[in-house]
Amino acid sequence: MEANKELKSIINSGRIPNAFLFEGPAGSGKLKSAIDFTQSLFMLNSSNNNLDTNFSKNLAHPDFHIVFPIPSSEKKAENSCDFYCKDWIEYAVTNDLEINIKGWNDRLDIKKQPQIGINTVSTLYKKLSLSSFASGYKVVLFWMADRMNNEAGNKLLKLVEEPGDKTVFIFIAEDGGSMLKTLDSRCQKISFRNEGRKTFNNNDFYENIFSELTRNAFQAKRNKESLANLVKWSETTSKLDREEIKSFLIYSNEIFRQAYLKNIGLEQFVEFKSSLEFNFEAFSKYVNDRNIEQISCLFENSRYHIKRWANNKMVMTNLAFDLTKLIHI
Repeated sequence: MEANKELKSIINSGRIPNAFLFEGPAGSGKLKSAIDFTQSLFMLNSSNNNLDTNFSKNLAHPDFHIVFPIPSSEKKAENSCDFYCKDWIEYAVTNDLEINIKGWNDRLDIKKQPQIGINTVSTLYKKLSLSSFASGYKVVLFWMADRMNNEAGNKLLKLVEEPGDKTVFIFIAEDGGSMLKTLDSRCQKISFRNEGRKTFNNNDFYENIFSELTRNAFQAKRNKESLANLVKWSETTSKLDREEIKSFLIYSNEIFRQAYLKNIGLEQFVEFKSSLEFNFEAFSKYVNDRNIEQISCLFENSRYHIKRWANNKMVMTNLAFDLTKLIHI
């Protein structure tokens, strides 16, 4: 992987930037690379090799600090990552560092969407003011940094601009563009990608929602009842967990892409197979050169707005009604 070669080169050079942004899709190994890179940092100029060598197995090191999304709480103690740290480490280690926000939500068993807020960041000032335990590097890792709100980002900015000696910040994000721009601009970016071709994974639940959306979008021009059904569809889907909505939008965009491939005769690249009664062959005839780009942008933009905490119902309603226009181009 090119990203890991770049990180190894940075270690070998001895010139370590104080802030990194590891960005790329889920499943691209960002967290594992961040942990390996952290271990390499700890082993530079360090006197406690036993502690450093075991770090990647248990993520335990007094100079390593983790920040990750947590639910807001009225209890002060629960507004800190320290309260959830043991759980997060156990979740990460038992899953070989291949983790995602949905799995973390499930582990927390919460309905509120967790985020990195100002209380999470405030505790870092005290932690980083202490001398390094091993007389080497101190590392702060932000997992899912694209879930940091602006208030927390602004609070953190001063720490990143004026880091202590041998202090390194590593931000891990699926979408670095969601971070505060002034923070993003101070990071050295390391890009990750999924290796090889990804196999399309069907999902009966998403396919059912997708089928209902497209069927009513097709009929809406001549059937008022379908317009009413689209409103109901928007109300229902907007009640899903925000992560579920984002996954559904990615899934739907991929079905449109595969329909386009089928329409232009590239069936060897089509992996979608309906497990319900969705007529994919008939559907694909409506996905063409005139509308595929706009449809793809519609789903991507909708996902972006959901990520930025826009109103779910408004986003899904706009998506449904915009699709009724594009599907007939």
